[in-house]
Amino acid sequence: MSQQRPRAFTLIELVIVIAIIAVLMGLLLAAMEVARHKGYIDACASNLRQIGQAITMYANDNHGNYPRTIYVAGAPPVAGTGAAAQDAFRGGVAANDVTAPLWLLARNQKLPPKIFICPYNDVNEFEIDPGNPATQANFTNYAKNLGYSYANPYPDDSAVAKGYKLTGKTGANFAIMADLNPGVSTLRKADVFRPNATSAKSDMMMANSENHEREGQNVLFGDGHVVYVPNPFVGVNQDNIYTAQGATKPNLMVSPANAKDSVLLPLD
Repeated sequence: MSQQRPRAFTLIELVIVIAIIAVLMGLLLAAMEVARHKGYIDACASNLRQIGQAITMYANDNHGNYPRTIYVAGAPPVAGTGAAAQDAFRGGVAANDVTAPLWLLARNQKLPPKIFICPYNDVNEFEIDPGNPATQANFTNYAKNLGYSYANPYPDDSAVAKGYKLTGKTGANFAIMADLNPGVSTLRKADVFRPNATSAKSDMMMANSENHEREGQNVLFGDGHVVYVPNPFVGVNQDNIYTAQGATKPNLMVSPANAKDSVLLPLD
């Protein structure tokens, strides 16, 4: 008796199977990327939460005041000075340095330098600071060693008169820290002045931190909670936490305007 040969797959059937496998692989890879990015966001939030706890502990030991270094009312904010100095207050960093308070916090609360770096960033090449908080007064290179911005603790006379003081009494909705302020850069297409609270997503992304592909940023608030938000308009008055109220381009390194105004510095 003759035997029937087994039926082979046709070319069309093979193409269909390959196409189905390709679609499933695409869906799997997309889901893995979403999960990976979510993991980075959570790790970044954990960093900010731990820094927030350290700020609270610092404030408990310093009459409720959040960390800051040499302060001269009315002097413009600066960043990254005095890295080689050993003391932030005696011949160390310049007055109104916005990065030095975080290094002071690391020194005071014995925080590891890596905690100040967002674990994911698609623009900057962050590096763990090679220095030692116990023997220096500021970040070695804050552009590479600092992935977060801090509420400017150096108000001018006008802001002081309006009640601004960076302490544990700032309020639960006051933004203390967040992913790094993107600033204004034609090269990187960043512009924190571009959107308002109701702008389209394409404009809003220009004002989002570059730490998370401009999709949003983690924000540490006054009561210690951290929230990932899709835009920077989350201040007490739903204003932009990366700019001073009433500030105009390109004025970013400035004092807060009043007691409810978060101005997170330094800039990317």
